[in-house]
Amino acid sequence: MAYFLGIDIGGTVIKSGLYDERGSEKAVAALNDPAVAGPVGWSERDMYAMWRTVCASVRRVLAEGGVPPSEIKGVGFSAHGKGLYAVDRDGEPVRNGIISSDNRALPQVRAWKAAGVDRAAYPYACQQVWAGHPVSLLAWLKANEAAAYRRIHRILMAHDWIRYRLTGEFAAEITNISGSNLFNVNTGAYEPELLRLFGIEEMRDCTAPVVGSAECLAGVSARAAEETGLAAGTPVYGGFFDVVSTAVCAGLADQRFINVVMGTWTIATWIADSIPAAEYPYTWGRYCIPGRYFVHEGSPTSASNLEWFVRNFMPAAEQPYRRCDEMVAALPKGATGVQFLPYLFSSNLGDNLSGGFYGLANAHGLPQLVQAVYEGICFAQHAHLERILALSGRDRLLRLTGGPARSRVWMQMVADVAQLPVEVMHVKESGCLGAAIAAAVGAGAYGSFSEAMAAMCPVGTRLEPDASAAARYREKYAYFRELAARLDMLPPAV
Repeated sequence: MAYFLGIDIGGTVIKSGLYDERGSEKAVAALNDPAVAGPVGWSERDMYAMWRTVCASVRRVLAEGGVPPSEIKGVGFSAHGKGLYAVDRDGEPVRNGIISSDNRALPQVRAWKAAGVDRAAYPYACQQVWAGHPVSLLAWLKANEAAAYRRIHRILMAHDWIRYRLTGEFAAEITNISGSNLFNVNTGAYEPELLRLFGIEEMRDCTAPVVGSAECLAGVSARAAEETGLAAGTPVYGGFFDVVSTAVCAGLADQRFINVVMGTWTIATWIADSIPAAEYPYTWGRYCIPGRYFVHEGSPTSASNLEWFVRNFMPAAEQPYRRCDEMVAALPKGATGVQFLPYLFSSNLGDNLSGGFYGLANAHGLPQLVQAVYEGICFAQHAHLERILALSGRDRLLRLTGGPARSRVWMQMVADVAQLPVEVMHVKESGCLGAAIAAAVGAGAYGSFSEAMAAMCPVGTRLEPDASAAARYREKYAYFRELAARLDMLPPAV
């Protein structure tokens, strides 16, 4: 039996997972990698501490899994997108790494948008422009930390830094770097015109060679073997942007499926053979399967809103999430006028929106509030899904991943709101498993990603939409959109 190690690099938690070639989990080790304290709006991490956390998680998963290092046939990655992990000629960080949630470059982004730079860049990058992109952060460094900017030799993403520490080779993984606004998604190469548009022409020679998701440039170095406990020479593969890792775990090998992720973020992802002309500025990237592209829509409007509600309004409840399911299941579908705007963290429908309830009356109690939270999260999610369906056509099957996938009640609501069938994917750690799949394909355990997905990603329950609820949800969703539009016209909440 061959085993594969998947390293998942999130914004605050690093996980290592060990899987056999059938996708069976042997062990997972998760360790916190907290952000460095800084000014409001900054999100940084100590890159050396990040590497030490990876080493500790790998050592722990090897110990807990009981698999000899010699039996691990490959290492893969899943990592958060965007951000900036820049190093000098000696491979040392020029400063702390910057996480994609960082907002320091927001004034620069607003200036670019006012000048139309985002519209000029879109035909090349196929990206929207926001503060956490590498280009935004590089422009900020040029203006505010010139000495660090001048030291940059290679522009890396989170997993590119860890891969370098494991192997000593610089590379930028394709699914992640293609969303950097440095990269021409159509041609599959870095784009000098983007550097010019964003005012960072000096970075032209600082980009790293591109590596495929299942491509190996080198094995684990002797030094990294001592630090991690892995065997020297173990092949290390490119890996994935975490959105792609989840899509792979949902079995997105062709255009039949749309992956819907429900977690802190809600994300809808679809893959295509080409990038169609579309008025809406969709976000595209190069997929792990050569010749294919992925498009995704997302915002932090999902299950974290329910977590906030339970923490504040049901602190003494036993098994609170089970209790929430029971309350929602006992109510008629979409039958109350209570609306919940799931914008505690950010909005996908307007810059001035914040979270809250609307339409409360004295006849409403805790069950109606919980139902409204479920519905509001589904409505915010459906706003993204509608945009993807406008590209893909409606004849699609939704594949659900994330913590809420354990709730049959909630998954049925997703199917009812979308009026599409839903398949629930029983994957506990999509980051680690997806990363292991990249390694399994790279090592030749499977001949293609399609073959690996079919073998390693179990499909669970299928739910059909309730046609009798369609009209009620359609009417309530339309009101949700109208409410959001009207509230967005008000001054921002303080």
